[in-house]
Amino acid sequence: MQRGLEHALDEYLVLLAQAGNAEAFGRLTARWTPKLLAFASRNTGNAEVARDAVQETWASAIRAIGRLEDPARFPPWIYAIAARKCADLLRAKYRSRRIADAMERSVASEAPSAPSVDMRLDLAEALRRLPREQSVAVALLYGEDMSVAEIAAITGVPAGTVKSRLAAARHALRAFMEGENDE
Repeated sequence: MQRGLEHALDEYLVLLAQAGNAEAFGRLTARWTPKLLAFASRNTGNAEVARDAVQETWASAIRAIGRLEDPARFPPWIYAIAARKCADLLRAKYRSRRIADAMERSVASEAPSAPSVDMRLDLAEALRRLPREQSVAVALLYGEDMSVAEIAAITGVPAGTVKSRLAAARHALRAFMEGENDE
């Protein structure tokens, strides 16, 4: 029941914001910023980049909220903007780090592993290694409790593609974890 009230409040605030009510947009921002920060942090793995992504998300949202046809679609709409901003910022940030990352992985693969510390499951590392599309799908499904249909709306791909990405991500995570346990 609480979730229905939350959605109704969001729809109301969107309608007011679309009518030019700055206070309503501010309330939307206050309500959704923590969720978007958590989502962006999981997707970028970096709190500073996540804050930048959320800031850019709201800058885009304020310009485009008038074009949101269905206020009930606000959650997938705002997450879609955030996902694009995360991807844009990560692309820019990691262009220069590709060589450094490759060298770091090379050094790490040559170093002897510590006994019990390295044997612990490192889910964060496994998630970081997923392709961006799979990482976004996993973050939305498990981190934001979104349905496959909602993820499809956010990412702009068919539900079947979302399911395929989730299956591939599960397979990759399982392979990574089993590889970690075998060492």
